[in-house]
Amino acid sequence: MEKGLNSYYGMGYNDYLYAKHSIDVAKVIGNYNGVASMASQSAEKLLRAVIEQYFIDDEDCIRLMKSHNLRSLLEKIKTRFPNCPLDSKDYKWLGDFYYDARYPGDNFIVVGEDSGLECIRLLDELLHWIDSLEEPVANKPSGLGKLNDFIK
Repeated sequence: MEKGLNSYYGMGYNDYLYAKHSIDVAKVIGNYNGVASMASQSAEKLLRAVIEQYFIDDEDCIRLMKSHNLRSLLEKIKTRFPNCPLDSKDYKWLGDFYYDARYPGDNFIVVGEDSGLECIRLLDELLHWIDSLEEPVANKPSGLGKLNDFIK
């Protein structure tokens, strides 16, 4: 899958780095809302990267690529990768932070340290799984590497 910055993977990974390195700021200000909402955004882009790569000819994915529902994105991925160890309930939980931790209103929540760290753990799990995938030979651009190639 495309791993440069101008790609779903690249932007998702960029958001992951911001979320992960925001932990220190979250400790100082006493809430992890920024970590949680950025983690949700990162997961969405990373899941879209997988769909873009592996479901390129699937008409249903045009609609799905506009979805912000992490559970739906992951469930689509599991149709091709039934042994995917990621738990849809965990990613539904993570996806809820995008709005609930980011915007004021009736559903606003303050994210604590345990939840903020769990968001990062889920992103680590997602990236590890994505990095383990074998890419389709037909769609694999030359010179494409793994996660470590992207962050050099």
